[in-house]
Amino acid sequence: MYRYFINKTDGDKFIINDNDIHHIKNVVKLNVGEKIECVFQNNAFLCEILEIHNNYISAKNVHLISSGENLVKKTLLMGMIREQKWDYLIQKAVELGVDEIVPVVFKRNIVKIEPKKESSKLIRWQSIIDSAAKQSKRLTIPQIKPILRNIKDFRLYRSDINVVAWEEERSLSLKHMIGENMFTSISFVVGPEGGIEDIEIKELKGLGFEVIHLGRNILRAETAPLYILSSLIFEER
Repeated sequence: MYRYFINKTDGDKFIINDNDIHHIKNVVKLNVGEKIECVFQNNAFLCEILEIHNNYISAKNVHLISSGENLVKKTLLMGMIREQKWDYLIQKAVELGVDEIVPVVFKRNIVKIEPKKESSKLIRWQSIIDSAAKQSKRLTIPQIKPILRNIKDFRLYRSDINVVAWEEERSLSLKHMIGENMFTSISFVVGPEGGIEDIEIKELKGLGFEVIHLGRNILRAETAPLYILSSLIFEER
């Protein structure tokens, strides 16, 4: 069943607009009376299509399906990687429960995005996130944040737990950090293909980020965040 995120109501009706109108009318070709799922204010409802117009579609609530979502808010601060891998990463991170993704420019970044191109990139990435949220039946749409270019700005994204995965760390593990502490939010930093420089690690420590390892094996940049998110799912359960 198709799921749509709603930000407008009219009495007891949900109002669907923007790109979802095209999807309903022309892509999946649904009709009045057919069922869809509508997500409004972190609640998912089974709904029936009432009206289909050129500029809006209305649907009535049949019953509540589910409410609430993540117990822990998860923020990924990710060194940007090559486009194909980046697109895959943000899609899978959404499926695994991330709430915010912050693209980061580290010293060793291979990928560099000019400021004048940032807006169009953010729009494209948010579109990938929106689609992944619908496909995985999330109750909220995660957000892509502006590209972070100054390491001091990491303080804007601090949570109850703040960690940075680094291949040079040997003692403190992710399991120790999330198993020994009570928390409702976590921010985790993963570097790009080239890794994170020592001086950047030092600066992150100064901002309150704990350096952790993810086990014996060295994980690819696009794999490490998914490992962390999977571990958090296990802890939440």
